[in-house]
Amino acid sequence: MRRSAAGLTLRTADGLSQMTGAELAVMLFVAGSLSPTRVIAAAPYLFAFVSCVIAWVGSRGAPHRMKFSAALTMLEAALLLDAVFNGRVRVHSLLDSEVIARNMYDQRFGPQYAALVLLAIAVVGGVGLVFRLFRGRPGACLAAFGCILSLCFWCIEVVSLHSVDSFLYHRVSGVMRISAARAVFALMTCVGILWDVFAARADVGTGSSIIP
Repeated sequence: MRRSAAGLTLRTADGLSQMTGAELAVMLFVAGSLSPTRVIAAAPYLFAFVSCVIAWVGSRGAPHRMKFSAALTMLEAALLLDAVFNGRVRVHSLLDSEVIARNMYDQRFGPQYAALVLLAIAVVGGVGLVFRLFRGRPGACLAAFGCILSLCFWCIEVVSLHSVDSFLYHRVSGVMRISAARAVFALMTCVGILWDVFAARADVGTGSSIIP
């Protein structure tokens, strides 16, 4: 049975007319957010998120590993949503608007440098904490490092110091450095969390003692 283009258009229009304003706004927002570029940027975080979910489910019976996997799952879910909806850029735009409104735009460099210094200190502290908490668990260390670096670069993009942006957004063989870095960090989390879970299962199978 053939349907005319006019009939299809009419049916589509009828369907849209039956939607509430909120539903239509959400549909348009999601459709506008899911550009091919953002889908590609979100893909590494999607793989990392799925890996963390697998590790979370596979960690039953090991409370500490389960909590660790759950925390990473929530974090990767947040990074995935951020990549899809361009959250870091929205946050930076809000901060930029506030700075302009207060007539402080020309004085932004000092706070930006200070924020990056504090971020570096936090990353060093986070790495030291990971080594202390996950001694003897290389997979957990790798996964945690991936998450720490992902959060670090998220903050760097929000701060958006011009000289740093020029380096990160430079294209090498058609790929931006920041995109490659995000993919590497997500891969670290993906490989690390699965390594940690499967290593624990192997230790249980051989009767070795493991950290719960």
